[in-house]
Amino acid sequence: MLAVVAGCRGGGDEAKVKDTVRRAVEAYNAKDLNTYLGLLTDSAIEDEYGLPRETAAPSITEFIGEPPVEVRELSNTRVSGGSATVDFEHTEGKRLVVERVTLAKEGEEWKIDGFEALPLEIPSTVTSVAVEASEFAFTVGDAGIDDGEIALTVRNVGRQDHQVIVARLDPEPSLESLVLAIAAALSTATPEGVSEIVAFSTYQPGESGNIVFAEPLQAGRYGLFCFFPDITDAEMTPHALKGMYAELTVPG
Repeated sequence: MLAVVAGCRGGGDEAKVKDTVRRAVEAYNAKDLNTYLGLLTDSAIEDEYGLPRETAAPSITEFIGEPPVEVRELSNTRVSGGSATVDFEHTEGKRLVVERVTLAKEGEEWKIDGFEALPLEIPSTVTSVAVEASEFAFTVGDAGIDDGEIALTVRNVGRQDHQVIVARLDPEPSLESLVLAIAAALSTATPEGVSEIVAFSTYQPGESGNIVFAEPLQAGRYGLFCFFPDITDAEMTPHALKGMYAELTVPG
């Protein structure tokens, strides 16, 4: 009888764990910052965004909901006491992502406590473009890009957390003007000159990872940006305003 009861309780928690992840995705896509942050622990916010809860909101507001996240599969749920994990396959814009989400139980509620990127191999038919992130610049490799079948191999060689936002751009605006427009727009609208946000990812110092797209990128101009705040700057100036942006072109 005890085994049956334990099994039922575990099954209920497994459903709640998946529901927490789904609700976090819904809040993120709806730009509902309060609900989204309420589903994350303090540790998860600091690990993911590089800032404590009380100061993270302005930075997160700049990009919440962009690009939208689509759940593909939640699998391999494991619950042990007050902790749990679930494998989370999804797309962020056009980027394919597989993560192991760690959750912690607070009272009767489950909250997301961390994200671990799971290895994502780059298909042999796809051109790999190396990207290094540092203070405060992106260095983009010179691999020949013939079409939209590309992936980015990112390495953070700096001392701060960095993000890689990949955006498809209109042909005319300069990168400098777009950086100012994106910083000013916050979450109110996609700024003029930006066609769409196609990928977003974060990297801690020394961390590497692949950005693999769920479909080939359209021909056109693309910008790479980091809007994390400079933690050594009293004004917490976004990295992009200190020159952390770059450009690549996908031929037609």
